[in-house]
Amino acid sequence: MTEHVRAEADALVIRGVDDVGVAGVVVGAATDVGRLRTINEDGYLAISPAFVVVDGMGGHAAGRMATQVALDSLYSLAGTTVTDVETVVRAVKTAQEAIVAIPSHAAYLPGATIAGVVLAWMEDDQGVTRPTWIIFNIGDARVYLLRDDMLSQVTRDHSRVQILVETGEITPEQARHDPRRNVVTRALGGGIADSAVPDLYSVPVAAGDRLLICSDGLSDELNDEAIATVLAAGYTAQRTAELLVAASLEGGGHDNTTAVVVDSAETPALAPAVVPGDASTQEAL
Repeated sequence: MTEHVRAEADALVIRGVDDVGVAGVVVGAATDVGRLRTINEDGYLAISPAFVVVDGMGGHAAGRMATQVALDSLYSLAGTTVTDVETVVRAVKTAQEAIVAIPSHAAYLPGATIAGVVLAWMEDDQGVTRPTWIIFNIGDARVYLLRDDMLSQVTRDHSRVQILVETGEITPEQARHDPRRNVVTRALGGGIADSAVPDLYSVPVAAGDRLLICSDGLSDELNDEAIATVLAAGYTAQRTAELLVAASLEGGGHDNTTAVVVDSAETPALAPAVVPGDASTQEAL
């Protein structure tokens, strides 16, 4: 049902052979090496209920290896029924341990930033099990939510420029072009201690939700208005992911760029059946 796929840019990808989704949920994904880089250190997992983007750090070989072992660890979530936040935290910690275990004699240790969404089935305050987005991140990969035509950035960047924005020293627009924008304060591995526990957000699923998980190569090139315009244009999840990556390349393509788009066309049912979701069926779901 699933396989490792190597795209044209030799990307690290784990997804369903036929863009598999669950009933009511459709996923699309795209990645590109960018205009200036020669190796794509980004990667993604796109198999329900787990949708994750990993951005490797530490130099070409080290960054790719970090992304690969992180994705292999997070693959444990694919095809499962997640009922608690702890399951997600354990998977992320396992990814951290796998990255730290990579042998390296380079000046920069292997590391990765990560962001993701897991469709979970969790009890609310009344004890009713409901579908819930568990959203998480470490570093400057992001998750956005488009709901009722309103875009919100759910995650908070763990970066030097984010601190400067929060203290009022620079604006969010200035942060996108600041030379310090790639300095992260938390990561998986990379010699940054005690940073394997992700920030976590639980958001009840609503019909019509559209989520974007992306690497900083996309958010550095596109502001929120540009992202919202593409997300709200009405294209399928796959086409939307492709358009976002293309727009980031037009914006400069200074880094590897990856977009995973997750649509909830309806509120998912408990224990959903797996169904194919190619470009033709995405419109109807």
